[in-house]
Amino acid sequence: MRVLQERWVLALATLAPDDRLPYATPLFYAVAALPGCPAPLLVFASRADTCHGRAIADGPTAVAAAIYLETETVGEVRGVQLRGDVVVSTRLGPEAAASLRAAYLERHPVAAAHLGERDLLYALAIEWAKLTDNRIGFGKRQVWAFEPAWRRQFPVASGEETALR
Repeated sequence: MRVLQERWVLALATLAPDDRLPYATPLFYAVAALPGCPAPLLVFASRADTCHGRAIADGPTAVAAAIYLETETVGEVRGVQLRGDVVVSTRLGPEAAASLRAAYLERHPVAAAHLGERDLLYALAIEWAKLTDNRIGFGKRQVWAFEPAWRRQFPVASGEETALR
């Protein structure tokens, strides 16, 4: 999973709740961890009024993402496909939100001027990841699965369960 540390932009895919159409957007991220959270976390900043912000709302919301290293050499292609759940970091409590903010600002210090004023921090708990790394063999893939983080922490209201799967 080192590829997560090597890059800083992910393509996040959400499903707009109003028209059920998929939407993808590039976002800067940082890798983080929280005590008691079994899944790796990616933290990103965005505004609640964006298409993906409206789709996520406060979460947890199921998303997909992709991170890849650009190259023109087929033998050097590396990337990771992800699935997981996103929540607004403040839902995790003040200590967790502060820890996630610190991790994000360590990676992207220029964002300090915008966080809280217009941008919120979101935490993506990775539940499934597939790494493709052609450097160790063409089409070589490794898959990881992690225990869902947010479903345990936030009870699912009746009728919402399918939206979280």
